[in-house]
Amino acid sequence: MHDSTRRLICRLAFLALCLAPSGSLSAWIVYRATPVHAWRENACWTRAIYETTGLLAEVESVRHPTRSRTLLENVKLSDPDGEHLIARIRVVEFAETDHGIVAIASQPEIKANQLHRLGQLLYQRVLRGPRPTQQFQLLSGELTLHGESGASTANDVRCLVSSDHGKVEATIDFMLAGFEMRSPAQIQIIRERGSAKTSTTWQLRTGGTPLPCSLAADYLAGLRSLGDRCRFQGTAWVQQDDHGWDGEVAGQFLDADLESLVAPFPHKLSGTAEITLSHTSFQRGKLVEAAGSLTSNGGVISRSLLTAAAESLKLGSNVVSDEQADTLLAYRQLALGFQIDATGLQLSGLCDGRQEGVLLVGTSGNLLLDSRGELIPSIAIARALVPQSELQVPATTATEQLLRALPLPSPTLPSSGTARLPYSPLQLR
Repeated sequence: MHDSTRRLICRLAFLALCLAPSGSLSAWIVYRATPVHAWRENACWTRAIYETTGLLAEVESVRHPTRSRTLLENVKLSDPDGEHLIARIRVVEFAETDHGIVAIASQPEIKANQLHRLGQLLYQRVLRGPRPTQQFQLLSGELTLHGESGASTANDVRCLVSSDHGKVEATIDFMLAGFEMRSPAQIQIIRERGSAKTSTTWQLRTGGTPLPCSLAADYLAGLRSLGDRCRFQGTAWVQQDDHGWDGEVAGQFLDADLESLVAPFPHKLSGTAEITLSHTSFQRGKLVEAAGSLTSNGGVISRSLLTAAAESLKLGSNVVSDEQADTLLAYRQLALGFQIDATGLQLSGLCDGRQEGVLLVGTSGNLLLDSRGELIPSIAIARALVPQSELQVPATTATEQLLRALPLPSPTLPSSGTARLPYSPLQLR
């Protein structure tokens, strides 16, 4: 080979193997430092977050400490419908591992009034969207939920999303700050996505510590009637499909507010109660059977509720009916066991005392006695709470749909200005 040819080959090799790679690397380094690259990378991450979660994201900066780690700084997540701020996270770190993608969120803060909307978006995109191709895990040492009455904090939050054999599963473990929790509470959501039948199963385990019912009040409006201080300890299971939902609940509701529970009805009942559900079963959104107890250590009760309970629930009463219905009576103890199913309702008195079957004890003696095991029609509960005969209609499946479609009147509530304590001690029969 001619000498000039060898020199030309060496020069070309030097350009191809040395100058070109070095120049390309230098150009890439310079490009990565330009605002154009930062804008394009931010746009790539915001698009990925929206496609995965359905949330609009704003990312202040993106950094790559190592080849497998990415840091998103000052992340803001908003609702695409109205662009209301839902959450903000100081730093989110993404890392690829042998077990899938792991994201570590530093000091995430969520708006409590947007928690329901956040759950809707994640449910539609994560559980009902395209099936995840690999396992995803989100970790946070401290998550803060900001509400109107203050902030609550969850520690050691762990969310695991995986898919297997036609289903997508999300499991959330957390510990609430300020509570002595020996084991974390757990929420598990499983979406069955088979071609024959699709359904979603929700399961809650509180562990050994009661959790505030207000955390789920946006999802279950009925929990608001138990008061702001009510807590639940136990398990709850719900399965939902296109035809409705089935469920089971077992546990205790602590510090339930009886006044808030009875507020929609034309009666008065105050006090703090403990409600124990040994077993509760629902089918297609209807209560099938329930068994448990209710205890309260003092409050006031209106004479109208005593009279209605005695008449409609077939209870024994030691209260004379010559006083006005809006008179308030103080009670010392309320304790009863209940069991309800298709055959009817059965109540049993559990108050401490010499006489068996006492449901309610006043300051001067027993007020209500049970019906000695007699079964009561379950609709008698509605008759006791709303005793106005002009508002009563046949309780059948035929009238149910009609009542749902018609505007309904409100029961007459007693005037708080005329409610008074009795002037004389209770009179016993």
